[in-house]
Amino acid sequence: MRRGLKDIAIVGLACRFPGGADSPESFWSLLLAGTDAVTRVPADRFEQRLFLHPNPGEAGKAYSFAAGTLGDVAGFDAGFFGISPREAAQMDPQQRLLLELTWEALERGGQVPERLAGSPIAVYVGISSTDYADLRQGDPESGDAYFMLGSTLSIAANRISYVFDLRGPSIAVDTACSSSLVALHEAVRALQGGRAPMAVVGGINLLLSPYPFVGFSRASMLAPYGQCRAFDKLAKGYVRAEGGGVVVLKPLAAAEQDGDPIFAVIRGVGVNSDGRTQGISLPSAAMQEALLRQVYKEARIAPRSLSYFEAHGTGTAVGDPIEALAIGRAIGRRRPQSAPLLIGSVKSNIGHLEPASGMAGLVKAVQILRHGEIPPSLHVEEPNPDIGFDRLNLQPARRRMPLPRPEGRAIVGVNSFGFGGANAHVVLEAYQPPPK
Repeated sequence: MRRGLKDIAIVGLACRFPGGADSPESFWSLLLAGTDAVTRVPADRFEQRLFLHPNPGEAGKAYSFAAGTLGDVAGFDAGFFGISPREAAQMDPQQRLLLELTWEALERGGQVPERLAGSPIAVYVGISSTDYADLRQGDPESGDAYFMLGSTLSIAANRISYVFDLRGPSIAVDTACSSSLVALHEAVRALQGGRAPMAVVGGINLLLSPYPFVGFSRASMLAPYGQCRAFDKLAKGYVRAEGGGVVVLKPLAAAEQDGDPIFAVIRGVGVNSDGRTQGISLPSAAMQEALLRQVYKEARIAPRSLSYFEAHGTGTAVGDPIEALAIGRAIGRRRPQSAPLLIGSVKSNIGHLEPASGMAGLVKAVQILRHGEIPPSLHVEEPNPDIGFDRLNLQPARRRMPLPRPEGRAIVGVNSFGFGGANAHVVLEAYQPPPK
């Protein structure tokens, strides 16, 4: 592994994803098994029959409640975090889950939270859902002194800083579906600039209200068949999902000096915006391509060196061909024709976690690097004819296979896009200890 002064180590991670994937290990087992964890929103979340209608054009109705879900999201040990039952009741479950994931990520990384108290450690959280606050507005008398703290997005990051007494930057990031990787980008830049010695980065999304289902149904963005068929001929929409992930970051040199477990190394990050397109929710292949070229140039990684590419891959008729075109132009065509770039999407397994989707792709990429295998990307029964896979030198990873190591290196890229045009990308490399 070629070391650089700007390399950042992932020294802790934790996750809660659909299908009972409550740890990186169980998540990896789900991926290797080729499991589709998409089911349906639990019946106790809201009265679905009042909002369900098969006609996509029906006002105030949703045509699908298919989703990747966690099951119970209400349980929380408030006392463990020094929070009173009264305050916990007013807290958005997203805040509660982030506290649990932060503790687990620190614990998995061998960090002792009490020893971190008072340190200028940064916290960045990708979050955009206001479901909990929206539901409470119908019953204003139920709110008390803790209501605004419990339902404001900024507090998702601030709560972590408060509970663990972390005194660096504490910022919630909302760029829609790219929120998590944009948060990661900000954390990496803070570490590289010396503004923090360590960073906690998270992404969270819970499905608590019927209204986003209604809105996305009216926009015909949801898959009518209940699957994310990324890069498939039948791709006609995505499936919503919930869950979250947290990673702990340190400069690589500091992590090695401190003897921390190093799960992977971040070699490059980048963000940009599509600017003006034919519609604010329509992506730009040119700007996605520009971002990829920029990130790999700055990281000094040649396109031929990439082992695998974890795409945003939502399974939409417009988004998939545009993303594939950008990947092909920036990377695929610049590789040997005998070594097409392998691509896949974790959304085919668990659905689209929206602001937390970047965390799902990131944890998958870390596990790919650690285990040296690529799990199958599901539902590519007939490759999308609107994507010239051969022409772009791309190949969907439709089966479990060993991770290629061009030039003896294992490198994985992870893409994430927001539907308002905010793009993000991160490059990871497998960690190799320095020779003694």
